[in-house]
Amino acid sequence: MDAPGSSAEGFLSETRIHNVAWANDILTLIIPNKNSFYADKQMIGLMNKVLGDVLQTYKLKGDQIAIGGMGAGGTVALRYVELCKQSAGFPVRPKAVFTVDAPVDLVGFYKSSERDLEKNNKGWWTGESQMIIDKFKNELGDPHKDLTKYREVSPLLRDAKDSLNEKGLAATAVRTYYDVDVNWYIQNRLRSLYETNIPDASELVSRLVASGNHRAEFIASTIRGRRSDGQRHPHSWNIVDETDLIDWLKTALNFYPDHLSAPYSYLAPEGWGPEMILFPIDFAATLPYKGFEELRFAPGWGNANSNEKWAYTILWWLDDVYDFNEKVLQGNIETYFSGLTKRRAIADNLDMTKYQSATAKVQKVKTETGDAQTFNATASIFDAQVTHMPGNLYFKVHIKNCPDKNRTIVLFEVAGNPYTDKVWMQLGKINADFKCRQEQSEKQSGE
Repeated sequence: MDAPGSSAEGFLSETRIHNVAWANDILTLIIPNKNSFYADKQMIGLMNKVLGDVLQTYKLKGDQIAIGGMGAGGTVALRYVELCKQSAGFPVRPKAVFTVDAPVDLVGFYKSSERDLEKNNKGWWTGESQMIIDKFKNELGDPHKDLTKYREVSPLLRDAKDSLNEKGLAATAVRTYYDVDVNWYIQNRLRSLYETNIPDASELVSRLVASGNHRAEFIASTIRGRRSDGQRHPHSWNIVDETDLIDWLKTALNFYPDHLSAPYSYLAPEGWGPEMILFPIDFAATLPYKGFEELRFAPGWGNANSNEKWAYTILWWLDDVYDFNEKVLQGNIETYFSGLTKRRAIADNLDMTKYQSATAKVQKVKTETGDAQTFNATASIFDAQVTHMPGNLYFKVHIKNCPDKNRTIVLFEVAGNPYTDKVWMQLGKINADFKCRQEQSEKQSGE
């Protein structure tokens, strides 16, 4: 979002954020905030509708969203995210919010505009200050007398002892960007820091960090503001390093695999091959999960005469909370291996009269160390990959007991030979060595 009166086309010509986002598989949605200086009911309704439609169209979850804006657009973004976290009825739960030269305290914005006029410097820019005072006094009231309406729309009320709105950002990644070239303001606007948006933004970030949000940042941009027409102006999109911003967003949104908020240690013996596949998986698209799977293949995986035949592990990193039991796992295994073997059989022009869908049996067993639940399973498949004949697969399934309760991690040990085969010692070690990041951090802290 941009300042009132700005257009989508104006945003596109002033920054490359959308280009860098596209190159990193992030969809950019531009919502003009028209004449809204704050998140009023009309603006909230528009954002709810647009974001709700985006979730439905692209099959996204409500927490796969980040919001940002410049100027008043940033003010709207901050307050909207606070409301999303503090109130029901919002379609999204944004994980990150960023602002560019935004007034984060509307009372502070009103008072800095008053100071601008009191200096009586006759600059053309004081017309904006007078406009802010007139608009806010007409729509929100005189903040020297009543803060009621300001409490509804301002992300922060710095001087109010009971300011609570900013607490809605306690668990959200926050960035505020400012051109801090104070000398430019003095020489070109006769303004001190107190007539800029910088002090209130630094106070907001300070409060968030003090409350334990160490993902809140005040970015004093090293890039001096300049618009696409060459005009030097601190209120410009170009003060944002687009590549750095997108990298930050990918971290906040848990992009796979390098930007996970909770990476893990998933080791395998030397010579075992890796692979990663994102959900939905093409040969098992009906599996109802979001996330990815990471595999480790034994060197003899594809050798029908090896004790390592079909020996590999599958790690499901699922970006939500899912319940697993015998019935669910049976359906997952049958769907996964029916699709996998059928795709290969068709690709290799095998005799499809021999093909059979996978059938599985699953049994819950004693919970192993590091697991929330443990299961054994067997599956009868048409082995299109190795023997080109019907065969059996054997499984140990570990629903991992990791500290991050907003994710589900499942580790499958798989082999084409029964549990008595020595390959299961290698598979078991992969499982035993698996560690969640939090477990690693706690161990290191103890040391």
